[in-house]
Amino acid sequence: MCITKKKNPFDKHTKKNVDAGDDYCSKGHACHTNATCLNLNTKYTCTCRPGFQGDGFHCEDIDECTQQGGLTGNHCHLNTRCVNTSGSYVCECLPGYRRLDKFNCVEIDECATGQHACHTNAECINTQGSYHCRCRSGYTGNGYECKPVCNQTCLNGGQCVAPGVCSCRVGFVGASCEQDLDECTTGMHGCRETSVCVNMPGWYYCKCKPGFRTRDTDCMDIDECRHGTHSCHPSARCVNTEGHFECHCPPAEEDPNCRLSCMFEDNEIPDGAKVSPQNQPCKVCTCERGVISCTDKPCNCSAWRGGVGRDLCCPQCDPKESCQHQELKHVVFQSGEQWIYQCQTCECLYGEFDCWKLECPPLTCSNPLPLQPGDCCPRCEDDPCNFFSNQTSGSTSTGKPCSYQGHAIASGQTFNDP
Repeated sequence: MCITKKKNPFDKHTKKNVDAGDDYCSKGHACHTNATCLNLNTKYTCTCRPGFQGDGFHCEDIDECTQQGGLTGNHCHLNTRCVNTSGSYVCECLPGYRRLDKFNCVEIDECATGQHACHTNAECINTQGSYHCRCRSGYTGNGYECKPVCNQTCLNGGQCVAPGVCSCRVGFVGASCEQDLDECTTGMHGCRETSVCVNMPGWYYCKCKPGFRTRDTDCMDIDECRHGTHSCHPSARCVNTEGHFECHCPPAEEDPNCRLSCMFEDNEIPDGAKVSPQNQPCKVCTCERGVISCTDKPCNCSAWRGGVGRDLCCPQCDPKESCQHQELKHVVFQSGEQWIYQCQTCECLYGEFDCWKLECPPLTCSNPLPLQPGDCCPRCEDDPCNFFSNQTSGSTSTGKPCSYQGHAIASGQTFNDP
């Protein structure tokens, strides 16, 4: 009897014969990288891994995102979007949502959590999956940038810093920064006892009082007696004093002809008499022991009563003699008041106003800064007078000290400009 030996199976993929019962997978197989090898009795088989499809020898990724549910579809649910990956997928949260679990996301309240970019002066309004910003009342903008709104115009370089609030530069006051701050009448100046404060629109300066003259940076006494600028009667003796003079007479028994009258405009004015200077009816000059002194006639507007004619000496008391601001119709100036408009000084006189080129404060540097919008006058980078810094009502300067001509000046301090 002839016995035939059974041949081992031939693997067409590996081109080798295999023995029954062998570990075919470990001896080498042709399964795809994304497949698993499984030993059978006399051969092996290849199966694509989950997330892939094919015959095991060629496996392709399954795009689960193209199908919802099932074995080969995705299971992404609320507020997510499916993102395919190699052999799988992930459920990404939509913008404005946070993860609840692998397949679901819930909304984020950006307003409550502070995860928003709204401006400080804006309201955050939560929406489904997002939010939007809205500027608060009194502000304008897109919600991410909000600027205050001032119904009035902020003049003279003032800036709108809050709804209806102008921040005025130093030297100006008023709801619209339309009024000059009179540093002289408010005592906000640094003039010495020998000088007087002269108010200017937006600033001030100090000049020597009558009876003094300027020498370097000081005010020196003028000897009226020596210069013949006194008002003593020729029979009296002139005695110079600090900033002024006195008229003296010897006892009557020594010189009965000596008089303490005043010589004024080539006329003798008796002691104690009052007179108005020529062409100046609103001034009153009084002679007191040989010394003549002149002042404006006092005006008491609270007790003023309008007459038939014009009051030439107290026009500031008469509403008919006032002037209206060119732009701010609610702002009214009394006769004699000045203001700045479009870089001009304007003055109201007897119900009519006139404007001329603005006089600027003296510069303390040779290279002033370029003019910015709202600037009328050039200024220095380290401006010792701080003329152009902004302030709101009631604010206090807390700036750095200034160095000026070798002297340290405290912030907010005023001083004489030599």
